[in-house]
Order: sequence, then C-alpha cells, then structure tokens
Amino acid sequence: MSSQNNPVKTTENQTNDQQESKSKADLRRERRAKQEEQRAKKTASASGGAAQKPTAQQKPPSNKSDNNQKENKPQITDKPTTTNTESKQSQITDDSRNLIFETAPVKLKLSRKKDDSNENINTSISKLRLFHHFEEYKRDYSITEKLSLESTNIHPEFIKLGLQSAHDKISCSNTRCIGFLNALKQFIIDLKFPSNSSKTLSEFIEYKLKANINFLTQCRPLSVSQGNAIKEMKQLILHLPNNISESEAKELLIEEIEKFIDEKILLAADMISKYILADVGTIISGTSYARSKISNNDTILIYGYSSLVTRILIEAKQKFSNIHVVVVDSRPKYRGKQALEKLLKHDIDCSYVLINGISYIMNRVNKVILGAHALLANGYVMGQIGSSQIALVAKSFNVPVVVCCETYKFCDKVQTDALVKNELGNPYDLLKNDNKALQDELPYLARDEIASELNENITLLNLTYDVCTPDLISCVVTDMGMLPCTSVPVVLRLKNRDLVRFSNNKNSIDQDDNKEEN
Repeated sequence: MSSQNNPVKTTENQTNDQQESKSKADLRRERRAKQEEQRAKKTASASGGAAQKPTAQQKPPSNKSDNNQKENKPQITDKPTTTNTESKQSQITDDSRNLIFETAPVKLKLSRKKDDSNENINTSISKLRLFHHFEEYKRDYSITEKLSLESTNIHPEFIKLGLQSAHDKISCSNTRCIGFLNALKQFIIDLKFPSNSSKTLSEFIEYKLKANINFLTQCRPLSVSQGNAIKEMKQLILHLPNNISESEAKELLIEEIEKFIDEKILLAADMISKYILADVGTIISGTSYARSKISNNDTILIYGYSSLVTRILIEAKQKFSNIHVVVVDSRPKYRGKQALEKLLKHDIDCSYVLINGISYIMNRVNKVILGAHALLANGYVMGQIGSSQIALVAKSFNVPVVVCCETYKFCDKVQTDALVKNELGNPYDLLKNDNKALQDELPYLARDEIASELNENITLLNLTYDVCTPDLISCVVTDMGMLPCTSVPVVLRLKNRDLVRFSNNKNSIDQDDNKEEN
C-alpha cells in the first residue's frame, strides 16, 4: 500500500505547485496591467488628450499562447522560494525595461518631426563627434521670407550678394570679396546720417553695417578674403576723423574701398602674373635674375577654378604659343568646367580629367599651379577640397607645386587639417547624378529616393575646403614676390604698420583742426 500511495502524493504535490505558479503568473499579469493603465493615464494627461497606450488585454494572442506554454511547463527549482522584497525588485527591473523599450520609439518619432531627408542628414552629421563642431548646412528654407524691403535695415545690394552666395552663383574668393566691397560702397552712398543721433558718424556706420554682415553670414559663412576686407574696412571706419562732414567721410571711405579693389586684388593679380612670367625681376648690376615659371612646350596642371590662375594661363598663351593645360576636376561642383571654357575661348590646348585619374597623367606634367583660398599663419595653404591630394601626388612624382595667392588673403589663424574648421556644403550634392539618360533608365536612382534609403545608415559629409602642408608646396607667388609659406607673420606685421600710419594721420588731422579752432 505504501508503494501505491507514494505516486499519488507526488502527483498531488505537482498539481499544487502548478496551481501556485499559475496564481503567481496571474498576479504578475494583473500588476502589469494596472501599471500600464496608470502609465497610459499619465501620458494622456501630459499630452492633453492623446491616444492612450494599449493595455495588456489588447495584446496579441501570440503573447498569451507563449505565456500559457510557460505556465504549463513544470518549474524545477533547487533554490528556496523568493521573498516579497525580491519579487518587488524583480518587478521594478521588469518595469524599467518596459519603460526603456516603450519610450525609445517615442523619442525617435519626436526627432523626426518631418519626413524630410535633408533634416535627417543634418542630424546624422551632428551625431558624429568628429564633426559636431561644424555648423550644419541649413539652407532648405527661404532666407528672405521674413524680410520686408521697406522696414529692413539690410541694403538691397547685400541681399543680392547674399542670395548669390547662398545659391553658389559666385564661388571664387576674389569674386566674393569684390562683390562685398561693391555692396559696401553702394551702402555708404545710400546711407543717411540722422542729425539728432547720439552716436558719432563712425559708430552709426558700424552699427548699420553690422546687420548687413550678419545677413551675409546667415546666407553663407564668410570667406577669409571677405573677413580680412571687413576687418580693414572696420578699422578705416573706426579711425575716421571726428571733425569732417558726412559727405567728406563718404568720399574718404569710397576712395579707400576703390583703392583696396584696385591695389590689393586687381593690381596684385597683375603683379603675380608678371612674377610668374618673368616680366618683373630683381636687377643686380644691370643683370636680370628673373626666370619664368612657365616656358614653351610646358604641360601645366591646374585644379578646379581660380580666377587668378586662369588669368595667368591666358597671359602665358600670349607669350608662349605652345603650352598644354591639364584641368583636373572633381565632384560635386565640377568647378573645373568653368576654367576649361575660359581657356578654350583663348585657343589653349587643354585636357580634362577627374581627380581619380591624376596618378595616370602626373608623369606627363611639368608643373602644378594652384590657387589659394587663404594662407594661414603656420604656412598651411587652404584651398578647394582635394588640393592636398593634388599636391601629394605631385610630390611623389617630383613635380613642383606653385601656389598663387594675394597678400590680402594672408590670415593670422592656425590650422593643421581640414577638420579643425571648415564649411559644410549641401549634402544633397553628393547624391546628384548628372547623367539624365541613366536617371530615365533607372528611376530608382533619384536623389530623394536615395536619400530616404540612406539617411539613417550613412552620413553625408560635403566639405568645402582643404589644407595643404608647407612641405608639399615649392613656393608661393604673391604680389610682393616669391615667398616661402612661413612668411605670413612678416607680411601681417607690415599690414598692421600701415593701419597704424592711417590712424596717426587721422590724429594729426584732428590736432590741426583743433589748432585752427583755437
């Protein structure tokens, strides 16, 4: 009898354990349902009548079947039963996990306010720690939408220049600087100084000019050439004599602006061209030691578009009839096409190649001539993105690299690579496909569709400028002659002396006026 009763007792114990386990599972399910209802009420009250989250009764039946299977399985535990505190801790951890997994999709939805691939691309760039200090590209809105021409303080010439810069109608640093100076000249002509103003004339001009410069930076970050011109013009405005009339101050400023354009941009380009073509040189005891950097039957490589470099090559064609120019270009702007068109108009023999093929054509090149966006204080040359690659390949083939740069582009800032400070271009430009026939055959290669597929998995980074190390540059030709890359601090020191002389002249004029009054 004892042997027959033992199996009955064991089965009864198993059924009791199953009932206890079922009751625990039911209690857990009820607690979770109550907690989810409380969470739904809180979110509904916070969002102001938003839709509540689904409760445990609205869960799919697959979860119920899984729970039933788990309940029907016999639980074999060697450890003693858990206490109330342990069960509460397990419930807290389960609840925290549920909170994490439930709130994560909500955060993603809030970050995607609009289904716009351009916004997602911008946010993806800001997530990278390496590029988080870059200013995001935000030109997907109308810049002049909230401007009224009647009440705004921004001059129409600055609005025109800002829109041209934002839409990349003018890209060369010299062209942008000349455009700024012409807009400033028209701004000064149209400016009217109020008679009842508590500010001096220089303070009033600087106050009105600040809003226009802020508008330009909003359209596109200022180039180094524009920044240097703004600094010099502000110094001139600040050191205006106090005892001159409004018309005399305007004449003085307009004269200085025209002098800056003529001497530091136009005449500087003329002098650089003469230094390269050996039209100007140092003469010692009746002998000229100047030597042309370009000779007949030369093959010259240029990169992208530079107004100064194209002018030098056009003048070189008039002196040397047989020269060949290799125009290297790159995506996404293809600025080299503009240089190619100008060179072909003057019957210059040209070849056109993309930057990925320079290693195959560099062995045919005699010299490389590059333009510069700026020359930094540590001797590094800032140019178009990809210029350091050109200089590096030329160095490996022992081809000299000549950089043409005006002294007004010399900058007192220091930068060792292109990631310290740079300008971000439109990330959409990297997705453009210029082959219209290919777009017709493969419509899925459209820009918007590619962006919608890639914006969550890839970061589009369109840098504008590049930085070359001084050891890759053979020499820098400026309007002051051929200088090493390390001569920037000396040139900047000479410029500061000129500004000091101008301020001293202003003080002497004020003193003379005071003597006459006395």
